Amino acid sequence: MHVHLPKPLHGWRALAGEVGIIVVGVLIALSAEQFVEGWHWRAQAADARTALRAEIGTDNLPQAYTRLAIAPCLSAQLDQLDAALAAHMQRPQFIALAEAYRPPNRGWDDEAWKAVIGTGVLSHGGAGELINWSKPYGIIIGMRPNNQAEADQAMDLAAITPASGRMTPVEADRTAVALHRLRRSEERMEITSRVLIEEAREIGVVMPDSEQRQVLAELRPQWGKCVVVPDTGPLDLGSQSDEPVRKATLKRS
Repeated sequence: MHVHLPKPLHGWRALAGEVGIIVVGVLIALSAEQFVEGWHWRAQAADARTALRAEIGTDNLPQAYTRLAIAPCLSAQLDQLDAALAAHMQRPQFIALAEAYRPPNRGWDDEAWKAVIGTGVLSHGGAGELINWSKPYGIIIGMRPNNQAEADQAMDLAAITPASGRMTPVEADRTAVALHRLRRSEERMEITSRVLIEEAREIGVVMPDSEQRQVLAELRPQWGKCVVVPDTGPLDLGSQSDEPVRKATLKRS
């Protein structure tokens, strides 16, 4: 018994051609979809990089630059407070000095970073890009609680009885501890500010000279002649020791 397959209306060869056209059309459509999707991700990634550069360069780097510029001012105030404590200064006078010590407490923004991480847009560029951006942002995120702790310590410094007379031994000991903590906090903020500037430079984000001059001009009316032009030259962050950064901090040139 012979089974006769139905023949296409225009022949097998014509049918194969039609199927081929359909397949090619599907492939073209898929390629076009992939191209559009790739273009969409590339556009979003470009927007994300722009937002990250703006957040670091416009918001955070000026704050780090400010800390370096006024570091000698803060150090001189702490020296004055140490000397006042050692000289057993009267409480009201010491409190006035303590209340004048107000290191800047800034926001250290990372809103753009959180938004980018939430969308996952930069993951399409590979893990390397995310790692590069995470380095400055890891510092920024850590600076916020450190800065707040420093502000709280500064408030505690003046929290002694405002009555006349010298501090009691207990008050003097507590004040000495507060001053020591403020020294370490100021040093930590200065070091991390230097590292942030270097990590930002590694991903191509730097403060233009014009913005640096503007920051200095805004600081001098309040802080006076102790404001310095910070040394923001390259640092060796590949060392396991923090000595290169510490030396740059102590130099303060």
